[in-house]
Amino acid sequence: MNKFKLLGLGLLVIGTALACLSAQPARAEDEAQVQVQTLEEYFQVMRGDLTARRDSALRVLVQLNEEEAAPFWALQKEYDAELAQIGEKRLALMQKYGKHHATLTDEQATDLAEKFLTLDDERTALRRKYLKKISAEVSPIVAVQFLQLQRQFETMADLKVATHAPLAVRPD
Repeated sequence: MNKFKLLGLGLLVIGTALACLSAQPARAEDEAQVQVQTLEEYFQVMRGDLTARRDSALRVLVQLNEEEAAPFWALQKEYDAELAQIGEKRLALMQKYGKHHATLTDEQATDLAEKFLTLDDERTALRRKYLKKISAEVSPIVAVQFLQLQRQFETMADLKVATHAPLAVRPD
């Protein structure tokens, strides 16, 4: 997807978020549904774009010899599959939050925050797991290079998603 389409999609998400925040109560549910769908579509496009960029960076920056390449790419593929499972849980949680961000009770807000933090813990545990696996099967230096690049791209994705998520609203 070209930069202009991605920018346009980002502006659409921001516009939808602003519309949801200023919507009248009777339309809040409809606006929230549109926002959740737009956020989901944006999340899928962004995931594909960042994954392609990450893979390109890995191929250029991580210097693998012939013996290291096969096990590294197999482990990287496993990592992506496990990370995608966490991502699906995160997306489901974001969808739930997106539908209710304007009507959260204190209990719901606390529950959602705890669930987001648990997903952060799962992702950190996944990084630790693959640091050990790649270190053992390829090399510790390659493992660190992978984690450095992977973390950079995950941080970019987190930032893009976070800037498009609406802020929770205190009920009147």
